[in-house]
Amino acid sequence: MLRYVFRRALQTAAVLLAITAATFGLFYAAPSDPALIACGPKCDTGQVEAVRHSMGLDQPIVQQYADYLRGLVAGRTIKDVDGTPIDCGAPCLGYSYTLHQPVSAAIADHLPVTLSLATGALAVILVLGIGTGLVSALRRGSRTDRLLSGFTLIGASVQIYFLGYALQYLLVYSTDLLPLPGYVPLADDAGGWAAGLLLPWLVLGFVNAAIFARLSRAQLLEVMHEGYVRTARGKGLSARRAHLKYTARGAAPPLVQLLGLEAGALFGGAFITETVFGLGGVGKLAVDAVVGNDLPTVVGTVLLAALCVVVFVAVADLVVAWLDPRVRLA
Repeated sequence: MLRYVFRRALQTAAVLLAITAATFGLFYAAPSDPALIACGPKCDTGQVEAVRHSMGLDQPIVQQYADYLRGLVAGRTIKDVDGTPIDCGAPCLGYSYTLHQPVSAAIADHLPVTLSLATGALAVILVLGIGTGLVSALRRGSRTDRLLSGFTLIGASVQIYFLGYALQYLLVYSTDLLPLPGYVPLADDAGGWAAGLLLPWLVLGFVNAAIFARLSRAQLLEVMHEGYVRTARGKGLSARRAHLKYTARGAAPPLVQLLGLEAGALFGGAFITETVFGLGGVGKLAVDAVVGNDLPTVVGTVLLAALCVVVFVAVADLVVAWLDPRVRLA
């Protein structure tokens, strides 16, 4: 197991290094002028040159990438448009000349919203997705199974932006059943925190739980007919214990891998959900950066999203290897 963990850690590090190189090459080595884009249309020639020097764009490409990696590990000093030195601590993701602050600081300001949204949505996905899939599998072919299958099909087909706006209109503006979505820090008001994120949790969780439920139903049905499960039942083990001890463990690996992908995507920024409900998370920060041509912030949020996906997928792979020892030999 330790050898597999070490090998998987090396693979994760290699993937992250490749992502940083691809992102750096895409945004900084492109034919367009990153200094002009970062500084904005109101900057004069002197300010653009100052930004170009601050970003290291007057250095060779290899030196630029080395400085970028060094900033991620040890931090660096960046100059603002007016020449003011700014300490960008590790991990230094660059400096936003639009927001006038380091990108890492901007992400840190928006990260609590994304963490709150992703945590609640994952809870909905786990409870609703696994619960619905389990009930459908145990009652295969029944009216309940057909009803839940149709319900999950609708959930898998509907778009988040449509469902979000529709439920917001029906439950907030028309009937006042739910409060207006928003974010209140958990430490300030736990009740307001949960109330403001309830509708975003339900919308984001429902759409993803529908896909999770359909996969969990298929996996459970497949494992239920395996020989070792039938043997356990034949030896007198109750259906409940057989499903908990054997069926759940056999069906878990694909679900864990899907959950790792979902968690990585959510913690990297739920772009559509945050935009629909006006939540100031990392996803909304990335959307605003794209609209405003804030190149350093775009690069920083892309790297954060990639980091979240890679790390959560790696953790999911380790859990799968623990559940199924055959994976360690692959």
